[in-house]
Amino acid sequence: MAELTISQDIRPISDLKAGGSEIVAQAAQTGRPVVLTRHGRGVAVVLAVDDYERLHQAAERGALAAALREGERDVEAGRTLTHGEMRAKWLKNRPEAE
Repeated sequence: MAELTISQDIRPISDLKAGGSEIVAQAAQTGRPVVLTRHGRGVAVVLAVDDYERLHQAAERGALAAALREGERDVEAGRTLTHGEMRAKWLKNRPEAE
C-alpha cells in the first residue's frame, strides 16, 4: 500500500455521499487509502480490496507469531501437558453435542 498523500487522500465524509464511486476508484487506482473525516476528525478509511487483504494477512501472521512466542515461553517455563493430559482436559471441558 502506498503512503498517504495528505492533500489528496483526506476528504470530508460528504464527498462519499456525493461521489462514492470516485473515492473507491481513487483508492483502487492510487493504491493509497482515502481517509474520510467528519468535523475535521478521521472517521473511516477506504482501501482497495487487495490492500485490505494484505493488511489482514499481515495481522494474522502477527497474531500467529505472538501465539508461537507465548507457547515457547510456556515450554521454557515448564508449563506443558502430555497428549493424554490435554485430551482428558479437552474431553472434560468440551461442550456437549446437541
